[in-house]
Amino acid sequence: MMTDQNISKIKVVIVDDDIPSAQLLAKSLSEREDITLCGVAETLAEGERLVKLHTPDLLFLDMEFPDSNGLDWYEGSNLPANTKVVFHTCYRRYIHDALSLKVFDFLLKPFDAGDLDVILRRFKNLPAENRNVGNNNEFGGRFMERMPMGGGQARPLAITSVINSKIIVNPADIVYFRYISERKIWECVFSNLKRIILKRQTTAETILGYGPDFVRTHKHFIVNMRYVGIISGNDCILLPPLDSITEIKISKSYRRDLMDRFYDI
Repeated sequence: MMTDQNISKIKVVIVDDDIPSAQLLAKSLSEREDITLCGVAETLAEGERLVKLHTPDLLFLDMEFPDSNGLDWYEGSNLPANTKVVFHTCYRRYIHDALSLKVFDFLLKPFDAGDLDVILRRFKNLPAENRNVGNNNEFGGRFMERMPMGGGQARPLAITSVINSKIIVNPADIVYFRYISERKIWECVFSNLKRIILKRQTTAETILGYGPDFVRTHKHFIVNMRYVGIISGNDCILLPPLDSITEIKISKSYRRDLMDRFYDI
């Protein structure tokens, strides 16, 4: 793996017509000793010129422009092989398309400094053989592999409902667990959005013992990592089509472990 000691500065270009957001990102990047900010463009045409001129390592690309779409531009562009694309947007609806295009990463506005740090750390830790192969085996490919497929080979799991009924489930079908504080009880949420209230004796430790994919994000939430698509600030965004679920939160005490598990670098 590449390390901070054996990698030159990361060259970055930002293409974003949202001027306040672009300025905020540019300021944050410029303050880092390991970054060379080569330029900020407000249009795709100017962005293309900057990319050809500087062949950046990372291109932070907005989604929506007055005359075009960042996704369409990216799909039709002929980027240098070593330029990794990070989509920078406030629109969650683009996540599925970004995943399918297999870009390097995704940074939601307003960005969290910790999320930006992780993206840069991921880039610096890329194996040398992956530095010049474009975006085709990065963010999208990695998270598509996370997605649980129907059936799966996981060992069946027995959970007990609040009425003391034993239910045999595939762990891959469980998306997350939520603690209902007013009732002091956990519920299990499945990929078909069915919910089952668990017996009162069920604890967070019991749930975490169901398998290594279950990770605590908050005192009220335990999530199946296979369904996690984006971690942005205090929000845990699931992979499509479950990305409309917005209740899963991340607390500071669990965030570091969650991030480490999420990126696994």
